[in-house]
Amino acid sequence: MHPFIFQIGAFKLPAYGLMVAAGYLSAIFYIFSKAQKAGFKREALSDLIFYTVLGGMLGAKLFYAVTYWQDFGGSVAQKLYYVLRTFQYGFVFYGGLAGGTAAFLLTARRNRLPLPRAADLFAPALAVGHAFGRIGCFLAGCCHGLPAGGWPGVTFTDPVCEVNPALLGVPLHPVQLYEAAGNVLIFVMLNKALNRALAGRLRPGTVICLYAVLYGALRFALEFLRGDDRGVSTLGLSPGQLISAAVAAAAAACLVKLNYEKK
Repeated sequence: MHPFIFQIGAFKLPAYGLMVAAGYLSAIFYIFSKAQKAGFKREALSDLIFYTVLGGMLGAKLFYAVTYWQDFGGSVAQKLYYVLRTFQYGFVFYGGLAGGTAAFLLTARRNRLPLPRAADLFAPALAVGHAFGRIGCFLAGCCHGLPAGGWPGVTFTDPVCEVNPALLGVPLHPVQLYEAAGNVLIFVMLNKALNRALAGRLRPGTVICLYAVLYGALRFALEFLRGDDRGVSTLGLSPGQLISAAVAAAAAACLVKLNYEKK
């Protein structure tokens, strides 16, 4: 596709980085647009957003480094140099979710913010921001799909992109766009759920649990179409599918508990 939007001399604007930045900005804009109705001051949310984003980026990169450490070179110095040199790409979403969640919990507790309501506020923003990120993946060629016949297939030809060189010129499932579309749909559903929660018709914590169920199911299904390295499989399932199933199951149990408590 288009790994770089444009180049001026030695400067290159990476498509992935641009879309990730657009995702963060859209998520922040959404959170601030709902802040007053949710009972939060923008100032109180600023630290929470900053540290959550920082924790998410570090967690995503750390998870990527741990997962593919053996592929980064021979010595430890070579591996660390590779991680730093390629910091603009190479992130794992669930690592980012774990790191962002840890930072979110610590910051919210330190600032004495109500955790369930704050998490509900962040849930739709996470979905819309992730949608932008997956478009960036598509432009960069990372997280690509399996070979596809017929109309769904998209061919990557630029050797600079992140597609496996053996698959250049081969029509692939645009699984990144499938996931982006799925995240947009999840955002629409979560936005409606958040409005109901802010009106007192849903218990605090419901929206974030709904996000985990919906995204877990989406990611589990789309993993079957992924053509990049998925790690060591267990029982025919990738690590991403195992994590997705565990996250979705735990969130579904929380939803049942919340519904039971409401009654």
